[in-house]
Amino acid sequence: MTPWTYDTTKARSLLAEAGYPDGFEVKIMTPESLKLETQIIRRMMERIGLKASFETLTKPEIWQGIMIAFLDKPPEEQEWDLFIDAYGDWAGHTGTSFLLYGFLEMSGCRWIEYDPVYEEMWKDIISTVDSEVKEEEKLRQMVKYFYDRAYNLFIYSPITLYAVNKEVNFVPFKSGFLNLKETSVTDNHWSVRADKK
Repeated sequence: MTPWTYDTTKARSLLAEAGYPDGFEVKIMTPESLKLETQIIRRMMERIGLKASFETLTKPEIWQGIMIAFLDKPPEEQEWDLFIDAYGDWAGHTGTSFLLYGFLEMSGCRWIEYDPVYEEMWKDIISTVDSEVKEEEKLRQMVKYFYDRAYNLFIYSPITLYAVNKEVNFVPFKSGFLNLKETSVTDNHWSVRADKK
C-alpha cells in the first residue's frame, strides 16, 4: 500500500472542512524513551495548526492510561488524545501483533469504536489452518481494511543495532527481540577453540 503522504496543505484543508479552521488542542501521552520522536511528531502537528502538548510517563503510568484492566479512570475520562509507543512484533514475521492491540476487544486495550467487521476478520484469520497462501491473503485484506480507516499510523524505525564478533554467526530474531536461538559460533570462536589459553 502507498504510504501516507506528508501534505500540510491538504491537512489544513481537511481540518477546515471538518469545522476546525484554527485547529484544536491535542494531548499526547508517550514513554520517556520516545521523547525525541514525540517532539518531532508534535512539531509536525503544529505545522497544520494543532496545539499539541505531551507528557512522558513511566510504563506503569501508561498501563493505567491504556490497559482496560488497569485504568485509573474510565476511558471517557482519560486526558490524552494520542498515544505514541514502541512495539515489537512478538508474532515474528507476520505483523499480526500490530493489528491486535488497541483495536480488538480481546486485546484488553481497545481504543477504537467497536468494529464488528474487523473483529470477525480477526476471528477468521486466527482460525485459518489452510495453506500459507490463504492466510497471507486474509492478512492482506485485514491490513487493507485497517489502512483504509487509518486506525493507526505506523512509524517504522530500527529498534536495535547489533555488533558481533566475526566468529559469531548472528541471526537476528524476526520479532526484533534479542533471541539467540538460531545464532551459533565458528570453530575459531574463543568459547570453543581447542587451543584456549
